[in-house]
Amino acid sequence: MKGFCTLLITISLLLMSASGCAQIASSAASTTDTALTPVSNISDAAICTSDEPNFLLMISDEANDIADFTELWVYISGVGFVPGDKEGSVEETFAPSIGVNLVELTGETAVALWAGNVTENDYTKTFLYVDEVWGLLADSEERIQIKLPSNKLQLDMPVEVSAEEATEFVFDITVVKAGNSGQYILKPQITESGQGVTYRLLERTRERIRIDRPDWAGKPDWAGQDDEDDESGQPNSAAKPDWAGKPGWTSEDGDEAAPKGDKDPGRPEGAGRPEGAGKPLADTENSDTD
Repeated sequence: MKGFCTLLITISLLLMSASGCAQIASSAASTTDTALTPVSNISDAAICTSDEPNFLLMISDEANDIADFTELWVYISGVGFVPGDKEGSVEETFAPSIGVNLVELTGETAVALWAGNVTENDYTKTFLYVDEVWGLLADSEERIQIKLPSNKLQLDMPVEVSAEEATEFVFDITVVKAGNSGQYILKPQITESGQGVTYRLLERTRERIRIDRPDWAGKPDWAGQDDEDDESGQPNSAAKPDWAGKPGWTSEDGDEAAPKGDKDPGRPEGAGRPEGAGKPLADTENSDTD
């Protein structure tokens, strides 16, 4: 079934490539129907969510610690813009998410990720929805997954969208090593991002992106290595210890130590309600009430 779904997604991506700018499942908080000047590089965009887009979003990568990786895939599933007055925000989401390899995008090199229609306005924030980030370290070939606190990368910088000309915007993402912790952080690079930034667009964008995880990414190292692992994928060490789940008064084989009969089964001697509990005082044997 998984293979069949993958085949369907692949066919959909090929059809999108052949059509030049196919509609992708999206949810726009605000768009415009005004016919504007098409983006010149529309045919290079990996995702297009409008018949007449006026905005081209490109992804690039400031070097920093990218040399630590042979591959670093960032899976993006949406883009958004917040105007200065915080009213009329624009969001576009798409499925499946699109993976771009930051290793190929250092310096002025960029890939055209999304072409769409953005309402004419002055915006102060641009953000990307990021589903997953997978990296393959160059020195050890260790795979790592970089987590984002809110699954979002955000740039606080002005973007002007007008009816006179199409807007081209570069969103630069960089990876940095957090001291000697061995951990990596993914963040926007504001000095290399923005409207009117010089870039060199890579050709054959759709041949460079991916919609599935790389072959080396997936389950953590301990998953699936022991036939006794449970279906949740947890290691055996995460299971209950032998002594868990049994009260101290049960026998070693799990049978209740309390005798059967007129005593409550499964309870230690003396356990249960005190004599007379659960009855009103007038119903007790020694009641003084007439």
